[in-house]
Amino acid sequence: MKKLAALLLSALMLLTLATGCGGNGGNTSTPSDSQKEKQTPSTDNAGSDLVVGFSTGAAGTTFRQEGIDDFTKVAEEYKAEGRIKDYKIVNNTTNWDANEQANIIRDFINDDEINVIVVNPNSPTDLNGVLAEAVAAGKTVVAADCEVDVEGVYCVSIDHYTWGHKVAEYICEALGGEGNVIQVYGGEGHPANNERIRATADVLKDYPNIKLISSTSGGWDNQTAKDITSQLLGSGQQIDGVITQDSMGYGCLSAFTDLGKEPKAAFVECGTANAKLYQELLDKGSTMKMCSQPNPPSIVASGLRVAVNLAEGKEPADGALGGLYGRAFIYDIKSWFTDENFEDMKALVEGQGDDYLLTEYWSEDEVQAFFK
Repeated sequence: MKKLAALLLSALMLLTLATGCGGNGGNTSTPSDSQKEKQTPSTDNAGSDLVVGFSTGAAGTTFRQEGIDDFTKVAEEYKAEGRIKDYKIVNNTTNWDANEQANIIRDFINDDEINVIVVNPNSPTDLNGVLAEAVAAGKTVVAADCEVDVEGVYCVSIDHYTWGHKVAEYICEALGGEGNVIQVYGGEGHPANNERIRATADVLKDYPNIKLISSTSGGWDNQTAKDITSQLLGSGQQIDGVITQDSMGYGCLSAFTDLGKEPKAAFVECGTANAKLYQELLDKGSTMKMCSQPNPPSIVASGLRVAVNLAEGKEPADGALGGLYGRAFIYDIKSWFTDENFEDMKALVEGQGDDYLLTEYWSEDEVQAFFK
């Protein structure tokens, strides 16, 4: 199969409001039947028999939809070039349900046309059996966004531990090493969330004068995060810092601002609504410290690029793999914002709708650097 010339710009950056690794403000909904399965019209692309099955693990959230949209863009690019014949995207009807996702993957295994599987796993362990079945059946399998420990399954992910460590470390330093903090974390049991919680715990070991007064799941849901924070504020407890994930930062911060308050330091997501809220605080003379970094929903598009290259017979370059199990292509996030360079973040979202969030994914040139 011919090796293609490089396409696309280095690190596409799109903007869509979302929530973390899976959620969206107030949305843990079950998608409709029309959302559950999306299949592009079949066309015979000479030169490739590759058909990709993508299990999203969840749908009905802006975060997941942006990932699906960018996955589709790359898939259509590959179809036009003749690198894949077709692709199928299947969403869970019950978001985050690993058992349902296992059944979807098993359907891919039993589909003789599908020879490449990309999955955004809902569990770090519960899918291991079915993923091993897929490898044994000769499928090329890539887990995107989270790592799994299955021989023969490659992963494409950010380093979620580093992501969480960077946020927690900033908040603790911004507080001068003392005060009360709350943690509003993502989906219970989700591998990305597990790593971020572990990172927070490790950081706090180095700050004995910082007290974690609450650690609660917001499920990557904006409204849930706001409700949790509002309840804690209503209890009268002093909250100096907020450690949270993705656009739950908006829910947490808005709980403060609704009461005319603000924390001393907080995570704020890289999105238009979050930038506007923080700017409003600055306009009122706020001294709140903030940090922000994207958790790119379009990591699944990078996962597709890796999967197709692997299916074409390319081998990872020496030193290309890392992660928890040594089988991951690690995406290094390019953006990091604090109150000191907030203007840079604001410029990236200025003029966009309130539901925009920064995201990134690899260009074909960037992916080729990981292969021999």
